[in-house]
Amino acid sequence: MGGDMKLLFPTVIHELKVGNFRSIKKELMDYVYDQHDRDPKGLNLSNMGGWQSQPIYFNHKNILLSIVTETLQSYFSKGVLGEGEEFTYKGLWMNINRKGDYNTTHDHPLSHMAGVFWIKTPKDCGNLILENPRHFVCAHEMRRYSDDFRSLTNSYPSYLITPTEGDITLFPSSLSHRVEVNESDDDRISASFNLIFKT
Repeated sequence: MGGDMKLLFPTVIHELKVGNFRSIKKELMDYVYDQHDRDPKGLNLSNMGGWQSQPIYFNHKNILLSIVTETLQSYFSKGVLGEGEEFTYKGLWMNINRKGDYNTTHDHPLSHMAGVFWIKTPKDCGNLILENPRHFVCAHEMRRYSDDFRSLTNSYPSYLITPTEGDITLFPSSLSHRVEVNESDDDRISASFNLIFKT
């Protein structure tokens, strides 16, 4: 007797490419370091060490907001969102993680989607780890699958994404996630944001 498999109720992770990233990388990095110099204290939330800016960079015109918005609008318009759907920001902020810095497990309540824009990602700067929201109830099942089946279906307790410069990773705000320790001697630079879909 034969058998079949289908995947239901997926957790959708979007991976976007920022156009012409190489030509704007230096300007973006200069902007991040300039904002750091203006407010070196920043915030301490999920970041263990490092610097996190205030989440205010969606409130005024700037290079970071322009690039993220243009990339999201282009991606969403290609049949990802329904016609007429719009989004707004709940926050947009910048992160500098130096050697030894990391982000503890957290989620982003009071928004619909969370995103991270990878601006500078040297080798060994730490991976983004997304936690399976059904791990507790499906742990026994997942442990019994073969490695090939896990790979085919992404049936893991957590999923590792290696940061790539010029990429935006977008995921449900309810998804617990963390960023590993930066083992590099160079800074890891990113920008994070929360989205709300207008109803």
